Amino acid sequence: MDLGTTGFKAVRMRKSKEGMHVLAADVLPVQWPQEDQPETAKLTLPKHLLANYTALAISGDNAAVRIVSTPGHPDKNPVNVAHLREQVGLGDEFRLAYAVCAQALKAKAESKLLVVGLPEQEAAGVLSMVASGPPAPVGLEISGLAAFNAFLRGPGVEHQQGAVGVIESGAKITFMAFFNKGILSLVRKFDFGSETLVAKVQQQMGVDRDTAQGIISDGAFDVSQPVHEVMDPFLRQMLISRDFVERKEECRVAAVYLSGGACLSRWWQEEMRNAAGVEVRLWNPFDGLDVAAGAYPEAWQGRETVFTAAVGACLGALGEP
Repeated sequence: MDLGTTGFKAVRMRKSKEGMHVLAADVLPVQWPQEDQPETAKLTLPKHLLANYTALAISGDNAAVRIVSTPGHPDKNPVNVAHLREQVGLGDEFRLAYAVCAQALKAKAESKLLVVGLPEQEAAGVLSMVASGPPAPVGLEISGLAAFNAFLRGPGVEHQQGAVGVIESGAKITFMAFFNKGILSLVRKFDFGSETLVAKVQQQMGVDRDTAQGIISDGAFDVSQPVHEVMDPFLRQMLISRDFVERKEECRVAAVYLSGGACLSRWWQEEMRNAAGVEVRLWNPFDGLDVAAGAYPEAWQGRETVFTAAVGACLGALGEP
């Protein structure tokens, strides 16, 4: 489940000898607990989505995500967690986890770690929603990172020998990553998403939030100017990041893949394509998976990219990749 600010994206999957099977998927209303009504903390799911276990992903507004270097091989030289906290600037009020991106091949070389910190209070609040009964939590991660996991299982397979960019854009947060030969080279988090664009359209056109959302979705009005104004700072950072990776890794980024609800806007896609200088692709996280007939409502056909983080969380829980 990808617990977002505008909807809870749920995907039910099963693993068998034949591969990964998507049994059901849907976007549910948000169910964040209310402070004055603690009984609302229990996550409830419709029957077709209910399972014994759930892998949870959240936007991580206050999360810290970094790639850091550590001397030697993590298996031979245990990682000093206290030192990692200092490198990333995280106090004891953060939960910290890390994964090895690239292991040192020589004794004096360094390994690269992906380090993630999430405020303890935020993590505890999410886990309280599944504190009893099914589904029981098997993991909690950041949505953007879960989406990257889905990418590695999907389009990333064809880029195992090259360099590629991936951007996951939600309502408030956008994650950007570059991979070279299947290894994470750079990751960045931005406080920027579709809600930023909605607010800009509201301001410039003098309409309410629902109308602004409709204008952006329908494409009946030309909103290219406010889209450009909102996205320009991010796009500049994207190009800086791409150039950095190409120089450092001595590679050439072949394409940029888009996922997440914000990327459904054709204006959003056009800005990306105009700025990227390489092919920009919107991709379906269900491609390559065995999807049951009628697994998700027709309203979400053609908009499957909203399920990317939920699919990635499932794949991670089931051991893929």
